[in-house]
Amino acid sequence: IDEPQMIEKKLISEKIAAISSHVSRHKWIQKEEITSITDNINLLYIMNKHQVLLLLDWCNKVIDCLPLDKVELGKSLWLHLTALNFRLQISHYNALLKLYVKNEYDFSPMKLLKDMINNGIHPDERTYETCIEYYCMKGNISEALTLLENMQRMQLPLSESIFNLLLMGYSQSGNIESAFAVLNSMKQKKIKLTTETYAAVMCAYAKLNDIDKIKGIIKACNLKNIHFTNKYILNVIYTLATNDTNSSKVSSTHIETMCQYLKKKSIISTDEVQILLKLVAINETDVVMTALSYICLDTNTSQYKDIMKLILQQIVNKSMVANEIIKLCTVFKNEKAFKELLLMSLYYSLLKNDCVSLPLLRECKLHCIIRPHYFWPLLIKQAYKYDVQGILNVIKIMVNDFNVLPCIDTVTDYVLPFTFGNVPYVRSLLMKYGINESTINNAYVLLMLKKFKSKEAAMYLENFPGKYYYRIIAHDLRHTTIYKNDVYNFVYISLNLIENMDLDTTFKSNNESFEPTFVSMDKQLCDLMIDFPGHKGWFTKVQN
Repeated sequence: IDEPQMIEKKLISEKIAAISSHVSRHKWIQKEEITSITDNINLLYIMNKHQVLLLLDWCNKVIDCLPLDKVELGKSLWLHLTALNFRLQISHYNALLKLYVKNEYDFSPMKLLKDMINNGIHPDERTYETCIEYYCMKGNISEALTLLENMQRMQLPLSESIFNLLLMGYSQSGNIESAFAVLNSMKQKKIKLTTETYAAVMCAYAKLNDIDKIKGIIKACNLKNIHFTNKYILNVIYTLATNDTNSSKVSSTHIETMCQYLKKKSIISTDEVQILLKLVAINETDVVMTALSYICLDTNTSQYKDIMKLILQQIVNKSMVANEIIKLCTVFKNEKAFKELLLMSLYYSLLKNDCVSLPLLRECKLHCIIRPHYFWPLLIKQAYKYDVQGILNVIKIMVNDFNVLPCIDTVTDYVLPFTFGNVPYVRSLLMKYGINESTINNAYVLLMLKKFKSKEAAMYLENFPGKYYYRIIAHDLRHTTIYKNDVYNFVYISLNLIENMDLDTTFKSNNESFEPTFVSMDKQLCDLMIDFPGHKGWFTKVQN
């Protein structure tokens, strides 16, 4: 390894050590901390097997990603390592399996086991246990039992965790009788009952809607000095929320009872966040907010805001109504934090769901200034479909509902490239929808210059006299005319450019009364020299 590569390896090792220290203290990590490392893995020997294992494990601890995004992060790292021919071991496969299972990612454990064997890697008891956990989580008890038989045939040790998983699997499949049969079998075999065991039993009783039994287990366990973290209590709450036998009133009462067992904490684990997101996915947003109120996280911490952003993103993904999103944002009494979350919700909705984004835009209008670029994602979606009327409808909403006039960049990049017809027709159409004539003119000239059509830009300017703004046009004019060596049209267009004005005020008022001040050629050539100091021959041509 040469010296620069040694330095790079040292930097990555130091960064991993710093992140490892952070994770051990806080139990979570942000996505950018992982990507800051993975984006720089370009050589096989930059990282060792232990460091790679840490990265895969950390994908599960990312606090600012939805479950699917965590999986995609891990898969991206896995593909990168495969491309580098990194020697993957059983521990790495187990970490990938854990990532899939923890985030409830749909995959085929049997296929993955087959791929491992084909690559000369033999599954161990942890591999089988994770696969069994996946099947039990899905309520697919028959596949779980098949893997259990394989473990026994291979004489792999069976831990108490396997029995706990079977308890969960039978509960998930609705076979409560078999779940309790597993529990009795554990007692007969004198297998120590752990917190995991009792937690699985509580979920089984939650399926039966038996809150008294659950409370009894918690009380008995406390006497044995066995205590349940918030993760286990939230799992019971989730089971109660998904229990079809519950009436709404009974369910609400039982959930409120379980929330009282949640412990106050200054931080929340990624496992707990995961359960909260699952509750959001089944439209139990109120339950999530109740649970958070009992945990008593400080609403001013960055972690709380990250959690809220994830919850809001999940709500948008599930196409929930805007009022629910707004209600969630109001948990922050601070106006700045409220606006931050509201705008973040708007961002997610613009990417995903127009039916939610427009009501959110209307709410944002009450708290902040709405800019033209807020509507660009809506315009892009119509542009992808080449839906001219859809584009015009968005413009109509901008002008009529929000009193926001499309700016020159909006018309240049998101309207004109997708409109059809001759120039006079398009100009007339856009003016009919409330776009200012000066905006249209500057947008047309700017679009032509962006396409390196300086001659056409000059012809447009000649055919449609008006106010053309130096600040808007000058940069692309220089690039295009120098690229095409078009001195004549550079000079012609330059002589028609006026000084910078308050463009927003000008366009909003449609003010045609002010006298334009043309930009001197000396100023333009001075600016040109700053942009293109090496083009002395060009300056000579312009001067001549």
